[in-house]
Amino acid sequence: CTDLSFRRVLETLLESCYVPKAKVQDLASQIIALSEKHGLDVSQFGGRACGSGKAGHLLQIFVRRTLVDRLAYAAKPYGYLDEARSPLSTWVNSNTSAEVGQARVVANPKFFMRADCVRLNVASADPTFHKNRKDFQTELVGILSMILGEPSLRRHAATGVYGGTLPSWWSAEDQRQHDRF
Repeated sequence: CTDLSFRRVLETLLESCYVPKAKVQDLASQIIALSEKHGLDVSQFGGRACGSGKAGHLLQIFVRRTLVDRLAYAAKPYGYLDEARSPLSTWVNSNTSAEVGQARVVANPKFFMRADCVRLNVASADPTFHKNRKDFQTELVGILSMILGEPSLRRHAATGVYGGTLPSWWSAEDQRQHDRF
């Protein structure tokens, strides 16, 4: 894709998280440099490609069973509802073959920001980045501490994510400490 500036997408994302505009470009450069340091392919962002040429990643999304039908639906190609496999929770819990079929997950921040609702796991095809992922994430959190480390800034960013009004259950508590369902 050459008609899209991925760096600009990153900068827009940072702006939407209420990073002060004067710091956005520098923070984006720091993130790209950190990515290069740990072997993440950032060639689309103006940085270096990964050494192996294997830039793929696998994302696993684990959703609490009681939330599956609120956050996911059985789908046909292009996202159309597959009524024959709905509700998704019934189909997934059945003995029906899973060889055919798609699902769509709605990444609702109300649930994805809560470690007791949704958990994500990742794997990378590039062995260098896969090995370095934990250190990368730790250093990235350090770089992002200007928006993640301060409860009042977390509140400000979350207010933007939720369209101006925080839900009643929301807390500025650091969710990284809740690493188990």
